[in-house]
Amino acid sequence: MGDPLYLGLKNWATPRPRLQMTRMILTVGLVLLLSSCVPAPKPPLPLLNEQDLWQRLQANAKAWHSLRGMTRIRTENSAGSASARQVLLLAKPDSIRAEVLSPFGQPLLLLTVQDGQLRVLLPREQRFLQGEATPERIARFIRLPLSAEQMVRVALYDLPLISHEESALSRHEAGYQLLLSGADHRQRLDFDASGRPLGASYYRGDQLLLQVAYDNFAAALDDFPRQVTVTMPGQDASISMTYNDVELNFQPAAESFLLQPPAGIVVEDLP
Repeated sequence: MGDPLYLGLKNWATPRPRLQMTRMILTVGLVLLLSSCVPAPKPPLPLLNEQDLWQRLQANAKAWHSLRGMTRIRTENSAGSASARQVLLLAKPDSIRAEVLSPFGQPLLLLTVQDGQLRVLLPREQRFLQGEATPERIARFIRLPLSAEQMVRVALYDLPLISHEESALSRHEAGYQLLLSGADHRQRLDFDASGRPLGASYYRGDQLLLQVAYDNFAAALDDFPRQVTVTMPGQDASISMTYNDVELNFQPAAESFLLQPPAGIVVEDLP
């Protein structure tokens, strides 16, 4: 008769033909279901040439001419760091209006640049200062000696380009680099694999003068970056701007960048 336990295990381990067919159908169905859930691999991006990247830079230069909205500004240098919220208005070629706010939303500083003139109102101190908008004077407020036009272009995702005699394109795993070479200056432009500009580095000889980096690109803003960081390694200084709730390409009113001294306040010359 044999061992009943052995016979039971033998019968369980040797499935009947109908059971085998059922298991095979279930297995095939499960494989097909899992394979349908796996996303198809993305096709590789086409290789770009230097002309493609130049066209992207030119398109950026034309795409955005103004910005307004809330911005988080962080500045750093050897003396320390500071962070504040501000209402920011920008318009090409060189118009700026910034209202730095306290944690309670009260204005601490109002600054405008229009027609080459820098004007600053300090409400708490009841002071109004004005003078030519030189990079040195602008640096007193943003810690970087940039001209108003340079600042506006960088903030509007329009990288300033140096005069150059030679250019060289190189490709790497993450994207592309375009190197521009002039008499004594160089500029390296960085792009991702799709040709989107990510930033630039500016050199005099082998000395790195300035770096610009873009991040947090927003599809809702036509791929405009929500974060801009400008660094001057030689001066241990940087400024980072994070845009929140911004509007691009608005039509500014003529008086948007005009700042007048309140009644009773004496106008002082900016040192």
